[in-house]
Amino acid sequence: MFNYLKPNKTCVLLNKQKIIYESTENGVKPLVKYFYYQGLPSNNTILIDKIVGMAIAHVIIYCNIKTVYTKIISKPALSLLKKNNIDITFKILVENILQRDKTDICPMEKKVLTASSTKEAIDILKQIVIFNNPIHL
Repeated sequence: MFNYLKPNKTCVLLNKQKIIYESTENGVKPLVKYFYYQGLPSNNTILIDKIVGMAIAHVIIYCNIKTVYTKIISKPALSLLKKNNIDITFKILVENILQRDKTDICPMEKKVLTASSTKEAIDILKQIVIFNNPIHL
């Protein structure tokens, strides 16, 4: 499944073995933009993503995606996805998703860790990604 991410894809959605969306953007942007502009994916859609942290985990739950393949996943994201009966295949389990310079936890992760629900996390992510509202960071 990870071959779908080559050569430089970060996120791929499959339905019935057919690519319905792919992106080279990093972070949570591709999936948030997908559901905001395209609507929720249909049943049986599979996500293949390079990195899954709490922000992406909330998007997965919101989009009702039941099967996920990822190279790297954080422990909190894995716990949340398992609790929501998501079938997850991963290569590397990490404590948290870090910023690119590895000096701190990713800002998107920090924001959604304070969310009390998936709906609240999605509202925060939409404000940041779609409406470019830096107040939420």
